[in-house]
Amino acid sequence: MTWIKITPPAEADPSLRECYEKVYALYPPEYEVEVPSLIGPDGKADKITEAHSLIPEAMRHALSTFGVLLSPDLPLTRRQHEMITTLVSGLNRCWY
Repeated sequence: MTWIKITPPAEADPSLRECYEKVYALYPPEYEVEVPSLIGPDGKADKITEAHSLIPEAMRHALSTFGVLLSPDLPLTRRQHEMITTLVSGLNRCWY
């Protein structure tokens, strides 16, 4: 779980909700499905997008970049994306 105040899409004001919608529209459909092993005791998975909800413009810029890099027009699969992000997180000693 995140340790900062977050605003999930369902509770977002119109401006923040628009940021969520624009960012999510860039991600391939398979990213909408929760990964079962990442669901916590509260029944939900942490969402990196929600951790950016305090600064919507930062969310829009940072996560739009990532969304574009996940484009199905590019040659990497979701599995390959996950392997790359896992390796980078490990090298950075970052749990998330």
